[in-house]
Order: sequence, then C-alpha cells, then structure tokens
Amino acid sequence: MKKIYALIIFIFILVLANYSSATEIRNIRYWAAPDHTRVVIDVGNEPSFEVAESDNLLILKFREGKSGPKLPAEILVNKPGIKKVIIQPEAEGAVRLEFILDQSLKTQVFKLKKFQDKPDRVVVDIFIAQPLRKEVVKEPSSRIQKKKIIVIDPGHGGDDPGAVGKKGTYEKNVVLAISREIKKAVNKVPGYRAVLTRDGDYYVSFDKRLQMARDLNASLFLSIHADAARNRQARGSSVYCLSTGAASNEAAKLLAKNENLSDIIGGVPNGEGRTDSDQIILNMFQTNTINFSKTYASNLMYQLEQVNGLKYRSVQEAPFRVLKLPDIPAVLIETAYISNAEEEKLLKNRDFQKKLAAAIVSSAIEYLSGAATVAQGNSTSEGSSKVDSRDRETIPGKVNDVQHASRLYTVKKGDTVYSLAKSNSITIDELRKLNNMHENAPLLLGQKIKLP
Repeated sequence: MKKIYALIIFIFILVLANYSSATEIRNIRYWAAPDHTRVVIDVGNEPSFEVAESDNLLILKFREGKSGPKLPAEILVNKPGIKKVIIQPEAEGAVRLEFILDQSLKTQVFKLKKFQDKPDRVVVDIFIAQPLRKEVVKEPSSRIQKKKIIVIDPGHGGDDPGAVGKKGTYEKNVVLAISREIKKAVNKVPGYRAVLTRDGDYYVSFDKRLQMARDLNASLFLSIHADAARNRQARGSSVYCLSTGAASNEAAKLLAKNENLSDIIGGVPNGEGRTDSDQIILNMFQTNTINFSKTYASNLMYQLEQVNGLKYRSVQEAPFRVLKLPDIPAVLIETAYISNAEEEKLLKNRDFQKKLAAAIVSSAIEYLSGAATVAQGNSTSEGSSKVDSRDRETIPGKVNDVQHASRLYTVKKGDTVYSLAKSNSITIDELRKLNNMHENAPLLLGQKIKLP
C-alpha cells in the first residue's frame, strides 16, 4: 500500500512540475503605429512556440502552455491589420493563439527576454501600408527642398514608457505633447517644416528615427525627453550633444546608458542594436557635426533658462545612440524633471508645454537662419535668470574696439561660440567678425582665436 501511495505522489509531483514549467500567457497588449500594429504577449518564462500562417490568419502554438486566470478567451483588437486574438486551450497542455487579420499581410514574430521590470515577451508585428513616409512625399519635392526640415523626436513610446513621475505621469506622453506643440510652432514659420518621428503611443527604433532624418535631409534633429533622478529635489532643463568618447560627467553617462536601452525595452528584434562598421570615418564626420550641434545647443540653453531654469550651466555630452547622425546637427533636450513633483505638474500643463516649445523653436530658427545673438544676464540662486532685452543688443563700434585690443585664446573642450561670446561680453556676430569666421563655422579643439 505504501508503494502505491508513493507512486501516486511521484506521479502527482511529476505532473505538477510539468505544469509549472508550462509557459503561462499572462497578458496581451497592443499598439497601432502608422506602418504596423504591434501585439505583445507577456509570458511567465522563456517561451517555446510554433508559428503557422494562412490567409488572414496567424497562429502561435505553445506546446507547453497555459492561459492566465485573468486572460479572456477572445480579445478584440480592431486596429489596422488585425481584428482580434482568440486564445484556445488544446489537448496535452498546449495553448493556441489565433490572430485574425484583416487581409493577408506581412508579419514578424520575435521574442524579447526578461529585462528590468519587463517579463519575457512574444512580439507580433502586423505590417500594413507605409504611411510613415506619407508626410515626406505629400508635397512636391521642389517645395520640400526649399524648406528647412526640423525632425522632432518624442522619446520612448509603446512598451517603453520612459521615466515615471510620482503621480504616475509617463515621460512618453508628456514629451509627445511637447513635441506636437513644437511641430505646430515650427510650421507657422515660413520656410520651415517639422516632422515627428512618432505621433502616437507606439515605439520607433533608433534606426528608424535616424533614417527618417536622413531621408528628409533634415537641417536639425531634436530628441525630446523628461529627466528623472532619485533626488526628488533635482530640477531644471538640460541640453545634451553626442560624445564619441566619454560622457561629460557620471550623471550624463548614466542618462545615456538608460536612454540607449530603449530599443530593448520598447521591443526591437536583436534590440542590442548594431555597431558602426567604420567608427573612424563616423568620428571624422561626427566631430564637425557635434561642433554645429554645440553652437545651436548653447543658444537653446539661453532660451530654456527663461522658461524653466537650467540644471547645468553648460552643454552636456554623452554617447546617445539617438544622436548618431554624422551630418545633421542633433541635440537631446531634457525638458524638466518628471521625478520632481512641481516639474511633473508643469510638464502636464499646456501653457508650460507651449512655452517650452516656443523657446526650442525660437532657438532653432535663430540657429538655422544664422541670426543667433548672445544674451547676458544675472542668474538667481534658484538657477533661473531674468534678462533685460538691452542685454541682447549689439553695441555699435565694439568690434573695431576689440580688433585694436585682442588676445589669442586656445579653444578647449566644451567651448562654443556662444559660451565664449557670452563670457567676453560680445555678440556671436562680433566674435565671428573679429576672427573672420564663416557663419556657423565650428570651433575646433586646439584652435587659436582672437578674444577681447
């Protein structure tokens, strides 16, 4: 009798072990992007499944699977390309997921490993028409060429929420709202046109964001974000340029590391990304472009300081993947700290969003039109400053005075035309005239220039 009981217990344990190793389908979520609809399946462990396709039908079969207790038998999606998902338990502990498609469409299925707070996932992308390029081609090419294109990149999206505020505010949502305001403001300026890398709650890979800027022959690339820190008192805006080497400080290094994980969190096949095949050539082009980016970033900082104050008094540098555009000036803007209760509230405020957008667009137009001027002002102890409009005026005859009493200065790391002009109480135009510098010519490390 004892042997029979032992055998029953052994079989029970064996069945239980087999059941616990089965892949639990915990949740099914979905997002619609302009060129595809994404369905994400959250699972309890690394899944093993088979894929089969037929007309208007995609099937995923988990041979060792089970449906989670809260998962319904049918999920209505009703997004472009897909109607619904049907979950069907099968014999011998299998689970079958049927994706009912609108028509025969190209699909892609891939796995994402457990990462940070994200579980193991199976991603199904259903590709539809390609209206991502619709905005690119809806105007005649001759008109596009006459306009300067500014690409605005709202960070994160879809399965990658970015930073989350104490009140539950998602970075991906507020930066999209700010980016839309920037787009509106740019498009009101004759001769300029703005394009968003995403215009909804979905994830766009780094490669696609950068490729969009290249395809449009963009004049400027702006990646919009909201910062976060363990210190809830941290506040202020900051501006980052690409560094092909080390970051300007540990905070910048950590920020870049977190931002560069977006492809893994948001969900891209082989999300670790590609390495550049010819880093030496990239760096040669990039150094020149970084100098242009710094010129713009310095003027942008002045404008942002009037709206929200600055976290850092200088342009920061870090190896952000989203800024790797060899021939297009690009900056990453941390608009405010979503981890700061006061700034989290501001980020959701429409008026504040519009003020940020106006500051960003004003600096972009000044930079791209070559009319950037320098502002001098006294900062308050809180990091913000009030600048009198007279501080931005050019003083007649000052350049001639400077030419008679100048000194040679060796350009150091972090120097920009803006910072040198400001620290020497002259305008950018005056500094350029003093050195016979071409409009928008970059400063080079070790370069000798004249200063008052």
